[in-house]
Amino acid sequence: MNSKREMNRFFPLVMYLFVIAMCLGACSLGPNQGPAGEPKRTDEYTLNSERRDLNERVTKRPESFQRDTPDEYTLTATVDVSHESGVDRISYEILVNEVRVPMVNIIQSFTIDPNMINRIDAGELFHSNVSNTHEISLGPDKEPLGLSLSRSYVLKPKAEIDSNILQRYADMYIKISYGPNDQRTEDYFHVQAEPSPRTMEYVKSWEKEK
Repeated sequence: MNSKREMNRFFPLVMYLFVIAMCLGACSLGPNQGPAGEPKRTDEYTLNSERRDLNERVTKRPESFQRDTPDEYTLTATVDVSHESGVDRISYEILVNEVRVPMVNIIQSFTIDPNMINRIDAGELFHSNVSNTHEISLGPDKEPLGLSLSRSYVLKPKAEIDSNILQRYADMYIKISYGPNDQRTEDYFHVQAEPSPRTMEYVKSWEKEK
């Protein structure tokens, strides 16, 4: 009887210590590992540095972008148009997959033709995954099999869109960087995003109304 009373008295203390130990363990692992064990990023890339780098190249050094596809991985870009909540939206997506070399800590960024700022309701055109707190890496025949990045913009009414958009809406300027901090690879591409069937139909409607 006494032993049972002793157990009941010490049980809350044991549980309290157990909870503290679990919290300390979670706190020590949480900041350094992502949900799948990804290491925490230690590079110096920021949203501002990526935006500045890409925008300066588009406006001042467009020749620094290559148009050939990379040998180390497959890069695809697509553009789609949809009608949601009473407005037309144009969405861009890039995908890195079929990697043929290990790609550690991949950072993806893109922007579209600067003139598109006059055709969409958005404060800026730039988009990136640089805000990720943990590394995302790809390897040949390893999970995950690819890494994508997308953004949707609200289009202005058709009456406010001039015909120049027909030649420029698919232009994408992309930066893909990867590798350890002291050996980063930075690839820059100027590509034409592949339009979806409904995007091509939407573009035809622009042509008819101009």
